[in-house]
Amino acid sequence: MAARTFRAALVLLTGRLVHATKVSSESGSPVAYTTDPLCIQHNCVNPVMPALEEFGSNVLTEYSTKPWNCLEGRLIDPDADSKTVFLRANLSSQDRLLADGGATIKTQMQRAVNSYVAHLMALGKDFFDYKKPWDHDECIQAIWKLSCYTHFPRCSKKTESYLRPCVNTCTGYLNQCKVNCCDEGTSCVFHHKRKLADGSFIDDEGYANHDGPSPLCTGDYS
Repeated sequence: MAARTFRAALVLLTGRLVHATKVSSESGSPVAYTTDPLCIQHNCVNPVMPALEEFGSNVLTEYSTKPWNCLEGRLIDPDADSKTVFLRANLSSQDRLLADGGATIKTQMQRAVNSYVAHLMALGKDFFDYKKPWDHDECIQAIWKLSCYTHFPRCSKKTESYLRPCVNTCTGYLNQCKVNCCDEGTSCVFHHKRKLADGSFIDDEGYANHDGPSPLCTGDYS
C-alpha cells in the first residue's frame, strides 16, 4: 500500500513538473530546471565553472573589453614565489598575453590563485590539501588549469585581443569532476544579456566554441 502511494505521488509530481515546463516553454521564458524528479545534483556550485565569475560579473566578458599586450618567451620563473610555482606547469613553456606592467601580472596571478582556492572551497575541499594540483586527480587538475587559462590567455600572433579558454577545457572540467546541476546551467557555450546597475545591458558569452589546442582559444583538454 505504501509503495503504491509513493508511486502515485511520484507520478503526480512528474506530471506537474512536465506541465510547468510546457507552460514556461510556451511563454517564451527559459526552462531553468529539469523535469526529472530523481535527478541528484553533484558538485553544482556558483559559479559552476572555475574562474567564470567574480562578484557576480563574468570574467570572460571583463577580459574581452581590456587591451592586451603580447609578451614573447617565458612569463614566469619556476623558482620564484608560490604563485608562480602554482602557474608553472601551464604557463612556463608558452607565450602568454599580458595586460600592462608588472603590477597587472601580479594581479592576474593573484586572481588565478583566488579562483582555484575559491572553487575548491565551494566544493568542500581545503586548499592546504591541494597546494600542488599537478600531483592530484584529474578533477583537481581541471580546476587548476581552467583557472590559469582564464586569467593567463595564450598569445595570438594575429591579434592582441583576449582569447577565451577553449570549450573542451570547460567540458573537460565538467566531465572530470562529474558536475550535474539538473538544469541548463552547465552549458559551456552561451550568449545572453545581463542588466547593469545603470539600466544598460552587456552581452555575456561563455567559452570559445573551439576545441583546443587551437589558435582561436586558450588551453586544451588532455
